[in-house]
Amino acid sequence: MTKPRERRSTLRVNLRLFASLRELLGNIREEEYEVEEGTTLKDLLLSHVPQRHSNITKNWKEWIFETDGHKVKFDEQGSPVLSYYLILVNGKSINSISEDGKHPGLAYQLKEGDDLAILPPVGGG
Repeated sequence: MTKPRERRSTLRVNLRLFASLRELLGNIREEEYEVEEGTTLKDLLLSHVPQRHSNITKNWKEWIFETDGHKVKFDEQGSPVLSYYLILVNGKSINSISEDGKHPGLAYQLKEGDDLAILPPVGGG
């Protein structure tokens, strides 16, 4: 007798895009994603967005992440290396989010209602 598959619940998150990323996705300012519980920010950026916008997958990954020969670079922990975009979760940089004394970064598990924003690098002088 086989065990029934455990059904994971889904949650909704909102992704806001600015400047060149907005244009890349066809002038889309924001999108809602319905993902399974346990989905990480990395999963959203590497899989969910490219699946929804398959026509720009290569460009998306090359803009968001550091690449080598069109392949996303990964660090020693297996996390993709971000380019210069600033990623916010509920108004906080992913580098400043702390859970149980740890900084998950792209391993942050998305929560119901999370508001994500990707901001382009800003220069000045």
